[in-house]
Amino acid sequence: MMHRSVPLVLAALLAAVRPAEAAIPGQNPDWPCQQRFVPVLTAGTFWNGPLPNGPDWHANPRIAALVAETAPREVPREEAHAKLAAFMKRLKPAERRSLPPLLFIGIVDETNRQRTAIMENIEALTRRQRELGDLVAKVAAELQAIPPDAQGEAADRRLEIVQRRDFVIRGFEETQRTMRYACEVPVELEARLGDDAKALQVP
Repeated sequence: MMHRSVPLVLAALLAAVRPAEAAIPGQNPDWPCQQRFVPVLTAGTFWNGPLPNGPDWHANPRIAALVAETAPREVPREEAHAKLAAFMKRLKPAERRSLPPLLFIGIVDETNRQRTAIMENIEALTRRQRELGDLVAKVAAELQAIPPDAQGEAADRRLEIVQRRDFVIRGFEETQRTMRYACEVPVELEARLGDDAKALQVP
């Protein structure tokens, strides 16, 4: 059983969910991370130089295959960059201006796909935190209605409420840990895109 005072628990929960509730007008109220909420990343943010308006990178089997081999977050950075370096070395002079930016656009598209899924999960975690915070507040009110020295059925009822409150608090804290980890992922993906852009820039 947790040995915590109800006021301290409530204060901690409110402090954890307050950033999302106090979001700046016009910004996403479900975004709890420290970094600014940016829905979609653009290739031009990372790429120095012109980017093609077409063709679609999906239409080039060579580019599409390399995007699939290097863009997924599960692929280690070192492995991805080794494949990008090998790609650059094999390029013909006529390809060095057109294919690297086309490849980078594909990597950005795939990164955005992964990033969107992660950000949606973060937003869902924020909403879950609010729900858990409200539930703890409700359970705490029930608990305060029963004196600590209650006897008989009232004592049994108080013990059940304490156990329910502690279960909800554990769920809140686990979600909070998951959220802290998840908030690091968009930052990692942006840093990875910056590294990829440098690897593909024509010297």
